[in-house]
Amino acid sequence: MCLRGASALQRVIEEYPSDDLSILVVWEPVLPTDIAPPTTATLGLVHDPRAVQYWDAGRALSADIVRSMMASPERYGVEEQELSPDTIVWDAVAVFPAGDRWERDLPVPAFMDFPVVEAADGLRASLAEQVRKGSDPVSAPVVAP
Repeated sequence: MCLRGASALQRVIEEYPSDDLSILVVWEPVLPTDIAPPTTATLGLVHDPRAVQYWDAGRALSADIVRSMMASPERYGVEEQELSPDTIVWDAVAVFPAGDRWERDLPVPAFMDFPVVEAADGLRASLAEQVRKGSDPVSAPVVAP
């Protein structure tokens, strides 16, 4: 699923040539077969020069997203019972408007959804909305195994 998500992300970001768009792709171990960082071929699925890819072996990003959402579920529009400390955020995409900074808690994304393949249309619409507002989005990170 995540390989398809990475390819879907690449197709969407190709539609937005702005140099102001930053793409962060975070790979993490989720499945039993995720025992090592992604291969060069896997990383090549997102080949946009604006993309920076990371291997998060300890799933620190996922844990921080869950911590932020559990601390303020109403802020992120999630139901408290949907999350537990063991929740793993993966195969997800989020868009953050320019100027948002992640200091303690996850900034509220303009858009966040999963799995990436099914979220592509929403991602496309969110990026278009940010451009329409005259503010290029600062990032569209993907959390994937």
